[in-house]
Amino acid sequence: MPSAPRAMSTLISVALPPIVSAAGLLLAVIAPGIFGAAAPAWQAGGLALAMLVLVATAAAPEAYAAILFFAGAAILGVAPPDTVFSGFHSGAFWLVLSGLVFGAAARHAGLADRLARQAAGVFGTSYAALIAGMVAAGVLLAFLVPAAVGRVALLVPIALALAERAGYDAGHPGRTGLVMAAALGTFFPPFGILPANVPNMILTGAAETLYDHHFSYGGWLALHFPVLGILKAVLLVVLLVRLFPAPPPREAGAMAPGAAADPRALGRLALILGATLVLWATDWLHGLKPAWVGLSAAALILTPGLRLVPADFIRTGLPVGTLIFIAAMLSLGAVISAAGLGDAMGGVMIDLAGFEPGADAINVYKLGLISTAVGLLGSLHGTPAILTPLAGRLAEATGLSLDTVLMTQALGFSTALLPYQSPPVIVALGLAGIGQGPAARAMIALGLATMLLLWPLDLVWWTIIGRI
Repeated sequence: MPSAPRAMSTLISVALPPIVSAAGLLLAVIAPGIFGAAAPAWQAGGLALAMLVLVATAAAPEAYAAILFFAGAAILGVAPPDTVFSGFHSGAFWLVLSGLVFGAAARHAGLADRLARQAAGVFGTSYAALIAGMVAAGVLLAFLVPAAVGRVALLVPIALALAERAGYDAGHPGRTGLVMAAALGTFFPPFGILPANVPNMILTGAAETLYDHHFSYGGWLALHFPVLGILKAVLLVVLLVRLFPAPPPREAGAMAPGAAADPRALGRLALILGATLVLWATDWLHGLKPAWVGLSAAALILTPGLRLVPADFIRTGLPVGTLIFIAAMLSLGAVISAAGLGDAMGGVMIDLAGFEPGADAINVYKLGLISTAVGLLGSLHGTPAILTPLAGRLAEATGLSLDTVLMTQALGFSTALLPYQSPPVIVALGLAGIGQGPAARAMIALGLATMLLLWPLDLVWWTIIGRI
């Protein structure tokens, strides 16, 4: 019979999330009668609280929380409809959809299994080597593919096939570790590469629009990649090996051959994906946005005559719930900004932070913590949308240059603590059939280690190269 403290803990964990979410919805409903002109900001905060608590605690399916947010924001008029549903207009949403198609095709055509067998021959000497190999592959791919979702969709099926060949079945820590290496390895360290992740590009676009401030590829790489890229990749490998321990993989020669694949289907898929990678890597030359390149490739892959995905994939294999949730997370930052919550938060954060002009290192660290906290309110895409308009005020409060204040955002949005903040991580979990719990463990451990170990090193590096 469970003890009283355990029973109380269970009751709280089950009952508290719905209660908090209901309180958020109630706040959104009654705010106009209490806060007057400031009501939209409170309504946006209430809806965000309701959705994020349900998702973070797994108290409700992600799709339900997303639909609840859309319905509440639209009915209450928190923001114009174009803003409420802006996630569906975002290129990132269509990159997610195309990435899911790529992953299904890689599994169905046998490409993932073939690449996994080759990887096993190179990295299969130990479990740590497999983890390191997946992380390294994710970082290297980020230099070619400017879309984390696309990279995740390519790497996760390979990680799953590699886990199966290594003897790590469903539910095995080794399988989870390899999936986390593929997903987190190609998402977090590449924040040090300017075009590799969507938040980087949102920050770049907002800085150019608001301040006519331009970031160079080389300047961004030199500032962020040595610590937030290389050292973070090493730290991730160490953490994953400890968090998800596993025995050595089976010998490469003992790995059973995969299911027979149609060589023609493999060739067609390799040609499509190869052309997609080339177009992604040369977007500076032809000007086509990565999202539309990916969407065109997905349309080609879905062509029935090519037989690159199961015949009923769109009807039964496409995770519509995941797509709706990602659209909601992409919309959340825009709603928060349009409702005025971002500006209100900015004033509160400046007051609470207690910036001291002249204490540059401390101020940079505080700005990183603010960016991290803002990222917890929604997806990482919302962080630059909310903080960039406040950069001028933050520069005045800290005495730092505008460039340095803008750059500190990367400290925060590259330090996500929970899966719901990152659409690519959510896609990886959907592809692998893994819950948010293991990903949350890995992300919290990586985030805390980053703030305690890597941020101080980053401050030293910024000082050495004269950026603070």
